[in-house]
Amino acid sequence: MSLRSATSAAVPGRRSRAPQPRSNSPRRRELGRNAFGYALLAPQTLGFLVVGIIAVGGVVQLSLTRVNVLAGTREFVGLDNYTRLFSDPDMVVVLANTFFFVFVLSIAGTIVALALALLLNQQLPGINFFRAAIFIPALVTTVAWVLVWRFILQPQGLLDSLLSVVGIGQLPWLRGGWLTLGAFAVIQLTKNVGINMMIFLAALQAVPSELMDAARVDGAGRWQRFRNVVLPQISPAILMVFMLMVSGSFRVFELVLLITNGGPGNQTSVLAFEIYRQAFRLNDVGYAAALAVFLFALVLALTGIIWQLRRKLVFHESE
Repeated sequence: MSLRSATSAAVPGRRSRAPQPRSNSPRRRELGRNAFGYALLAPQTLGFLVVGIIAVGGVVQLSLTRVNVLAGTREFVGLDNYTRLFSDPDMVVVLANTFFFVFVLSIAGTIVALALALLLNQQLPGINFFRAAIFIPALVTTVAWVLVWRFILQPQGLLDSLLSVVGIGQLPWLRGGWLTLGAFAVIQLTKNVGINMMIFLAALQAVPSELMDAARVDGAGRWQRFRNVVLPQISPAILMVFMLMVSGSFRVFELVLLITNGGPGNQTSVLAFEIYRQAFRLNDVGYAAALAVFLFALVLALTGIIWQLRRKLVFHESE
């Protein structure tokens, strides 16, 4: 018997003090870590919210006025700018072009990026060269990328010269219509596909190899492994890329400005370019602000719908 136990037994009424379990210690540590993380995020988040609220509020207020830039005056007109927006015949073409880019770039951009990631997710000699080659356009500035494509697509340019070799005559790449919009979609897609490909490539390499081995042992083929194992595991990355493509498709601007300037007429104009044209060329700032509010509402509504659908689309998405 030790000295401490003998002393405790000899002194009547004295109890040995066993160490009390600290049941709330892990919870306190977790709360401390969360508080530290929120403290790090708070300055940037608060600053972003303040600036964003002030900017959006200013644009909404401006959209309710008619601004005379030359005289420097404002006149409150209520919802007249929004009424004009929905009655403007030019907006039919502008919105059709805008949603064409949103539909094509969001769906085709996600599929092409995923297909490239699957092709480049191989342990082959020199595979890094092909990954870098596809990613390089994302490092080039948008203006430089668009100017290069303008040189390629111009009449009797590089593309027409290549097509003439195989017996195809000149095509009206920049004369409006669906051919011009399709060329624009290819330019925008190839500019950003490298970033999305790298996101998918990282998600593919994070798929647990144990799941793939178990599916292979169970006799699952390549397509079954991709559909039942890979797709659920990379579904968060697919959702993120798709949302980025949707929001980015509404911001197509430099492409239209530098290649066709919205023409001929307004056949290649989109909503972002129309905001610029109304504000800085026609000096109709109030109407441009109403278009900007409408664009913000469109992006917010679409991304909100996609975010609500994530519980059905993303594997093991928490409520």
